[in-house]
Amino acid sequence: MDSDRESDWEEFLEPDTYSDLSDDDDGDGDTGSGDGEEAEVDRPARGIQPYLFEPLEDAPEGAAEAAGAAAAAAGDGVNEARLGNNEWCSCNGGCEPMPTVRESVCCKEIQRIVEKMDLFTEGELGCITSHPRFSMVCLDRWVLETASYQYIQQYGGRARRDASENEKSRHIAYRQLVRWCWQFLGKRVRVPLPSCAVTMIRNTFLSEVYKGFEDIDM
Repeated sequence: MDSDRESDWEEFLEPDTYSDLSDDDDGDGDTGSGDGEEAEVDRPARGIQPYLFEPLEDAPEGAAEAAGAAAAAAGDGVNEARLGNNEWCSCNGGCEPMPTVRESVCCKEIQRIVEKMDLFTEGELGCITSHPRFSMVCLDRWVLETASYQYIQQYGGRARRDASENEKSRHIAYRQLVRWCWQFLGKRVRVPLPSCAVTMIRNTFLSEVYKGFEDIDM
């Protein structure tokens, strides 16, 4: 990678921002998405909440129940039996025990991800991480670098420069997974990503410290 490309790839989040893909429309022309997917992607965002590179993403407004019903149910905090084990995992992708109930969710419990798996016609998939496009979309460094340029364009002056290469790659990989399965996202609705996918991304882009799911401040 030449010096110019490294410079671009280093233009990232300030510490107090997170990867907002939502339709964040408060009537101001500088807000997040506007009316369509392309506008939503390209306009600068405001009112961004803390996230710092780890798996917390917005889901489509009005579709969170349909797209991630099991994840939302786990988020109620009542299923403590999920903590400290992965017995809730029903895929073969290696879900690992997660620090919170809400993060303890398998890809086969999230409708949008199951729908993506069902579209694969070359055989039955045991896990979203087994989908041949998962590696291409979420793990390929060149794809992630290219996806980062849109992110840089969207967030501009909020870019931080002290993130490691793997932090950047993980952050964009989570966004790529959401874009791939949810297309474009709604306003201020969040679901955690499945443990199997998070684990695969983290194992590919290693770090000593990870930041998990956080509820949005209302």
